[in-house]
Amino acid sequence: MPLIKNTPIGITFPIRDGQAGYFEQSTDSFTAYRMNIINLLRTRQGERRMNPTFGSRLWTAVFEPNDDFLVQKVQNIVREDVAEWIPGITVTNVTVSEPPNNDRDTYKLHIAITFVINSINASDVVGIDINVNKV
Repeated sequence: MPLIKNTPIGITFPIRDGQAGYFEQSTDSFTAYRMNIINLLRTRQGERRMNPTFGSRLWTAVFEPNDDFLVQKVQNIVREDVAEWIPGITVTNVTVSEPPNNDRDTYKLHIAITFVINSINASDVVGIDINVNKV
């Protein structure tokens, strides 16, 4: 699927007023895939009534002890959840950062996901913060 400009293919997050319709829309593949990843990772499993298995298991990892195994758990969760729910892309790298104040007791994760759009072999990065204070 080549990059096609000016044809709406999805909506952007956070949801806000758009110029060409009620919601702001994405018009390129990179933005659409970024929004799909963000939507997936910010949705808890069981949150969608008609599709209770959709969502990410990241929300359970936020409450895990912030030990040496947490980074590997988060990387595995992101790779597996994206592979299951978002066809057409491959996650090539997942980077999990410590909270900015280096407080290991803070229930916050910053995750950067590098992905490749398989059909055009082009990559991009999306970052997301998971924070239990904003749940």
